[in-house]
Amino acid sequence: MTFNVRGYFHNFIFLTSVLLTVSSLYAQEDTNDIWEAAATGDITRLDEIVKNDPNKINAPDTSGSTPLHHAAWTGQIETINWLISNNADIDSQNNLQWTPLHWATRNGQTQSVKLLLEYNAKVDIQGNLNQTTLHLAAKHNLEKLVTILLTAKANPNKPDIFGQTPVHIAALENYTPILINLLENGGKIEAETIWGATPLSAAAARGRTSAVTALLIRNANVNHRTNLGWTPLFSSVVGKHDSTTALLRKNGADINVVTEPGNTLLHAAASSGMNDIITELLELSFDINSEDAGGRTPLDYAKDNLWDKTVILIKSKGGMTGSKLTLHHAAFSGKLEMFENLINEKADISQRDDWHLPPRNWTPLHYAAAGGNLDAITRLIDLGSDIRTIDYLGRTPRIIAIENRQTKAVELLKKWEYSPKITKISHAGQMHFEVVGIAGTECEIEASTDLKNWTIISTVKLENGIGKFFDSRKALIPKCFYRAKNID
Repeated sequence: MTFNVRGYFHNFIFLTSVLLTVSSLYAQEDTNDIWEAAATGDITRLDEIVKNDPNKINAPDTSGSTPLHHAAWTGQIETINWLISNNADIDSQNNLQWTPLHWATRNGQTQSVKLLLEYNAKVDIQGNLNQTTLHLAAKHNLEKLVTILLTAKANPNKPDIFGQTPVHIAALENYTPILINLLENGGKIEAETIWGATPLSAAAARGRTSAVTALLIRNANVNHRTNLGWTPLFSSVVGKHDSTTALLRKNGADINVVTEPGNTLLHAAASSGMNDIITELLELSFDINSEDAGGRTPLDYAKDNLWDKTVILIKSKGGMTGSKLTLHHAAFSGKLEMFENLINEKADISQRDDWHLPPRNWTPLHYAAAGGNLDAITRLIDLGSDIRTIDYLGRTPRIIAIENRQTKAVELLKKWEYSPKITKISHAGQMHFEVVGIAGTECEIEASTDLKNWTIISTVKLENGIGKFFDSRKALIPKCFYRAKNID
């Protein structure tokens, strides 16, 4: 089974982590209350503890945070000085890889930040999600700290794990003064995320008119295409951002965009109910029945997104629904003959619906769950579909079934979600692996050579939640698949 979630800039879900709540273990025994002393500025107590045990100076709490983290968070300047002069590790990283400088920045402690930098704290250490202090300052609109960090030579182009730089974040959040500051201090205006979005892509997706204006004035590429071929104009229209859309068009945005999955601007406008744009595009001879890679037309998107007036408009111009000849639609609609034909034609059971507007990142199993089609759900799981795969909103197929009130599908998917897992697979002539599940339960091991017909070949008892399986069959099987199922 595979797990694949691609970020997408329309939702631009920035996973900037919330820092650990500073709930240090103040109730611990006196010998372990160094974090409380640091947080409250009790230098006398700190001195007592460190004299008794010098190693306590860098003692981590349960979150991995040291006394210096706590002093930095609460802005205890004298305490910071004392800790560093007593050999506290200025760049210590806690369990989430945050340093004291990260903590001071996140809590807006300007004096703490200045002092740590004076002691040569490393300004570009990457913490959780590879975010630097500059990411945090930009995310939380801390203009003064952004300037202080840039003066200390913080890199405005350092990417996080999604390729997002502080420039992207400032653009996304519409913090225009910070955005301009970053750009004037070396921030790259065309930096791309792992999904190919620039700061202008981010700002347009959220309808951030001020940020869009600042970027266009500085000659940002108005027609930049992401990995899926979305331009700033396309994303702005999908987001139904009238002002941003007008601004982008005024600055030369191309209306003839066609995305990699075949969406046109007419599809985008239909998905967001922007009737004026639809009318204009139809007057320019845009194809009202153009189908994208999902076999969906503008009318499909207007109907799915409940834009009643848009549906009426498109129908009045000759709009029709599309063919939708995909495994996704077959799984949703319960067209099992079509479903099996597509499976036999090697349709990808893990393919995401990249064509869908607005983006949601569903697999065929999500569609089967939404439609409540038990045969399609079972077939997809038998073929290896990942029952725990999530969409852009973090929803598994079972959550989709719940939202669509597909009770039987919910129960079926729940049963599979609680199935034992096969792990530590090894093959040295014969197959053996471990099965992990609920302690004390028993499961059946099934085998198949074609993913259609399954045979029970053994049972495994999960002592302490783990059981070992060894396939003792002597027959030489060129290709064999295994799965584990709870015994009811």
